[in-house]
Amino acid sequence: MTSKKKYAFLDRDGTLIFEPQDTFQIDSLEKLQVLEGAIQGLIELKNQGYGLVMVTNQDGLGTQSFPAADFEIPHQAMLKQFKDAGIHFERIFICPHTSQDHCACRKPKTGLVDSFLAEHSIDRTASFVCGDRDSDRQLADNIGIEFIPTATNSNFYEALKHAGII
Repeated sequence: MTSKKKYAFLDRDGTLIFEPQDTFQIDSLEKLQVLEGAIQGLIELKNQGYGLVMVTNQDGLGTQSFPAADFEIPHQAMLKQFKDAGIHFERIFICPHTSQDHCACRKPKTGLVDSFLAEHSIDRTASFVCGDRDSDRQLADNIGIEFIPTATNSNFYEALKHAGII
């Protein structure tokens, strides 16, 4: 029997990187800012044996109002910052739809992660979702794992510490 692994399912905008409260989109390098405690918290999770999974809603990604290139440039720069710190995400799930699209993949629905959950032996008692929105809390409920809240654009490490994860 395969041993179960613990996973941290992490929101991106407002949790790991700064989310502007006017557009809610990181669509340029100038807007990219890794939040305080994000790298420290991710390293600690990695050191504790957590698999890191990013789950993010990106409203209208790939549309005229939010071209894919405008997302990819800062997204890749963010991933490079994390990689340079020794942080690797096992999977990154991105829903490009808006709430009006009624898709199956937009958080808090589990469509993005269903196949991942089916293919991996997840320790549901030790795994969690960390995010800054109610949709993140609902995703945790829908997956059947703990929710670790963090305030929008706050210190990720402190949120994990407050929850007793680290």
